[in-house]
Amino acid sequence: MTGRQTFNQKVTIPLVVILTTVSGLFFVGNALWKSGSDPVAQPAVEVSATSQPINPVPGPSSDAFDDPNLDVIGRLPVLVFNGTETPGLAKSMSDELAIADWVVEGTANWTGQPVTETTIFYPTDGLSSAEELATQTGGVLVEASAEMSKTALTLVIFK
Repeated sequence: MTGRQTFNQKVTIPLVVILTTVSGLFFVGNALWKSGSDPVAQPAVEVSATSQPINPVPGPSSDAFDDPNLDVIGRLPVLVFNGTETPGLAKSMSDELAIADWVVEGTANWTGQPVTETTIFYPTDGLSSAEELATQTGGVLVEASAEMSKTALTLVIFK
């Protein structure tokens, strides 16, 4: 176009196009939302039969079904405590443990006897769970005192 543009050419026509586009997107989005359909395609899962599992995972122990405190792999749940002044340390460790399929019962700041290294307090029947947790956290093992949890491991983070 050459010369001066009219008001309709500058404002009204682009405004109508923009409003029409926004309205159309609103109605399409609203229809998808109300229908409950998921516009994102879900990946197909392919199952093949092999004689050996690719990544063998330890199966559940028979104790896991007898003791409601054990997870499906037969491990005790974990209480995660921050043994330092660093904020958020217990939360970040509990997130890491949850990713590794540990059941985390809670997080808090440690108010017990001061520790100088990451420590795992375990009940008398929780040594195998504590050893597995120690391989993931580098913690030292200490048998829990009578006033500590008898149904969960107590992990005190010190970094």
